Formats: sequence, structure tokens, C-alpha cells
Amino acid sequence: MMRSLFAGVSGLRNHQTRMDVIGNNIANVNTVGFKGSRVSFSDVMSQTIQGASGSTANRGGTNPMQIGMGMGLASIDTVFTDGSFQPTGKQTDLSIQGQGFFILSDGDGQVYTRAGNFDFDDTGNYLVPGTGYKVMGWMADNSGNINTAGTIGAIQIPVGSAMAAKTSTQMDFANNLSASAINGTAATTSINVYDSLGISHKIVHTFVKESDNTWLYGTSVPDATGAVTGALGRVVFTSTGGVQSIGGITATVPTATLTIPTLQMDSTLNATHTQNFTVFDSSNVPHVYKATFTTTGATTWSYSLTDQANPEGAAATSGTITWTGAAYTGFGPLNVNGNNVTFGITTPTAPAAAAFNATPTSPYTPVAIAPLGFTPAGGGDPMSVNLVLSKLTQFGGETTIQAVNQDGYSSGTLDTTTIDPSGVIIGRFTNGQSKNLGQVALATFSNPAGLNKAGSSLFAESNNSGVAQIGTAGSGGRGELSPGTLEMSNIDLAQEFSNMIITQRGFQSNSKIISSTDEMLQELANLKR
Repeated sequence: MMRSLFAGVSGLRNHQTRMDVIGNNIANVNTVGFKGSRVSFSDVMSQTIQGASGSTANRGGTNPMQIGMGMGLASIDTVFTDGSFQPTGKQTDLSIQGQGFFILSDGDGQVYTRAGNFDFDDTGNYLVPGTGYKVMGWMADNSGNINTAGTIGAIQIPVGSAMAAKTSTQMDFANNLSASAINGTAATTSINVYDSLGISHKIVHTFVKESDNTWLYGTSVPDATGAVTGALGRVVFTSTGGVQSIGGITATVPTATLTIPTLQMDSTLNATHTQNFTVFDSSNVPHVYKATFTTTGATTWSYSLTDQANPEGAAATSGTITWTGAAYTGFGPLNVNGNNVTFGITTPTAPAAAAFNATPTSPYTPVAIAPLGFTPAGGGDPMSVNLVLSKLTQFGGETTIQAVNQDGYSSGTLDTTTIDPSGVIIGRFTNGQSKNLGQVALATFSNPAGLNKAGSSLFAESNNSGVAQIGTAGSGGRGELSPGTLEMSNIDLAQEFSNMIITQRGFQSNSKIISSTDEMLQELANLKR
């Protein structure tokens, strides 16, 4: 008779425990990152009245006779399903979509949480504002590199962090130089570069088509002090529009004399010949001129020089030359952007019918390409900037060439921070640059249900949870981060209310066992009367 009392008591006690768990779940329905628990029951050791027996030749086997002694708790498990994600619009808030825990520290040890309601304090510590626990991860070096194989530490992003200026060392060109452009066509593009002090300097590049598939370029630095080196070059394209070769050139800048080694004019009346010449002005800009010679007499020829950048415009210079019997005289100077260029003839040859020979000495010498070098105004260090021209093309259509990028910048201070799905904290500075500042670490466990709840939505390692396996979001089975959101409790109220009703009925039924047993004991006591 007493067994039923003890069974009923165990039922009352353990259903009360289950109600306690349900109550705690419902109480935390709006707790950020809360993971609900569930109670599992099991029966306890049964009293054996008669053991089982095997069958014999004459009689069959019998089953054991056992009376249960009540029920007990099998386990109280933490359920680690994902909660819903609530947008907050606050970039320092984080939620984990998938497995993993944030790692927090108070300086003495580490705890773990799914609640990502983080913020920065007055010294830039990334932490939980309510407890002061610091978020753990990796800090970036001065170049923005993050060593995620290193030891984790507290993340600290001081307000007003400075970014030092970076000297420009490379500029990139892209897009097209028109293959259908006439010789002498010029295209100009510019970009600002930065010196060691973060001062910007405008660099102007002019590309001029010299001949089919060949373009010259000249670079000017208006505020450079002293000479600019590596300013001139030549790009040769293939017949399919790609870059064939890139080289530098040296030339006397500005061009003062265009020397023609030999010159023999055609004495046939009205005979005409044209020849292109390239000269450079004081800003390193190439200019292609077309010279036109027309026979006007036995010993006279008219000539004109036209800038091919404006072929329909007026002649830049014109006149008449005469053969004296020993030399050609009458060449006038050519004014190229304020600089006079004179013609010289090394070995003149007497005119002859249907003969012409006028090949000028090249005004430049091909050399290996070299970086653009100059000393900037303002006190910065001398600069050396590589020109990357390999992405240029030469197809028909319009010219769209641009200096699209350079790798320097001025100094700046930290303006805002954002966090990407891998947990990288990105700083955006007042100079328009971005740099990685740190990265949030995540931990996983072989058995997360084995973690101890430590209050304040925190978990601690236990003997059965396994050790923390630390890494980055999105790796090793760890979930990705969702900045600007928080993970809510994973409690399903409908399920909890159903469980509460079932638990109440179980408690009620067990109380009936006790009251019924009490009545039976009362009847037994009445037998003596």
C-alpha cells in the first residue's frame, strides 16, 4: 500500500520540477538569445515480485512480476534550435545564423553566449553593456591584416583612431584608345596621387596617336619641383586590339630642333608629298604635325605644317623654301604650345624629277619603361609611381581611356564602423578609405547541450560539453553573422502552454493517487472497529 504513496509523491515532485522549467521558459520568452529547456521523465527501479522463468518440455515460460516504485527525472536538456531574428538597425548588434557562440571575457575566464546585444564603451571596448563582458576576437595590424590563427583577445576600437597617409606607388589605366582615330588625335586623363605627407598632387596624362597601332604618352606634374622622370612612353597594340609592348622613351623636352638628315625635293611641278613629325612641348605632351610640300617651281616649294590634333584647322606655320644650289632655305620656326621648333638639314641633296626623300630623325629614343619620378611640392619625400597600362585596348569606336585607380591616400580619422557576415569589423575613415580593424571570434562545442547555464544569457564549459573550438564565422560548421539583428528566444509559447496543461494534469493525477491511497489506508484502519 505504501508504494503507491511514494510513487504519487515522486510524480508530484517531478511534475513540479517540469512546471518550474516551463515557467522559466515562458518567463524568458523575450530574453535575447535565450535557449529553452525541456524535462524528460523516466521510471525508477521496479520491485520484483517474481522473476521470469524459461520454458520447459511440459510448461511454457513466465514473465517477471514487477511493481514500479514511481518516476524520476531522466534529464533537463537545453534546446539549441535557432530563435527568430529581429532587425534592430544597430550595426553593433549581432546574431548567429547557425551553430556557434560569441566568446566573452571578464579578464579572469571565458563564457559563451548567443545574445549579441553589443556596443562600444568610452575607450572603444566592444562589450556587453549590461555586464561589461568584453567580446573576444582578433585585432588587425596596421595594414589591416588579421591573423585568425593567433590567440584571441578583447576587441578594442578606440574612438578617433587615426589612419596615416600612404604614398602613392601605382596608378592604373583602363578602357579604350580608338583604333579609328586619325594620327595626332590626343586623349587626356588625370588623377590625384598622394605624397608621404598625404598632400594630393594632380597628374595629367596625354595619349597621342602617332601612327597605326602606336600611341605616345606624356605625363605632367604641375606642382613638381625639378625634373620629372619616366614621364614619356609608347604603347604599341596588336592587330587584334591588345597591348603588344609598353616602353619608355627619352627626348629633349621641349623639342627645339627637328633635324632632317637628308632632304631631296621633287622638282616635278605641282608634285605633293606629306610627312608626319612628332615633337614635345614643355608639359611633356606629344604633338604630331603633318608637313605638306608642294613643288611650285624648278627650285621652289611651298610647305605647311598642320597639327593633327586639329587637321581641319589653320596651318601652324607655312612658307616657301628655295634650293640655292647648296642648301634649302626659308624654313620658318614652328610654335608648339609656346615653344619654337626649328628645322635643320644635315645633308641636303639637289632636287630631282619624281624624287623625294625627307625622313626626320626620330625626336625620341626608345628605352625600358620606368616609374614616374618627381619631387612633390610641399615637403613630401620624392615619389616613384608605377604606371600600369597593360589593361588598355585599341578597338574601333570612341576613346574612353581613364586613369582609374591609384593606391595612395591622405591621413584620416575613424568615422564609422560596420561588421560583415564573417565578423570582420571594418572602419571607414574621413579620408574615404576603409580598413579592417578586427574580427569577432566564434566558438563551437562537440556537445553544446552539456554547457552550464551561468545566468545573464551566458554559458560555461562543463566536463561533458567538450572544449571550445574557436574560429571565424562561416568556417568549421560555424554559422554566419547577421549584423544589425538580434536572435530572440527560441521558446514556442503554444508548445509551452500545451506542456503546461499536460504537466498540470499529470500533477493532478498524482495527487489523486495520494488521496485515493489515503482513503484505502483509512478503510484499513477501520477494520479493527
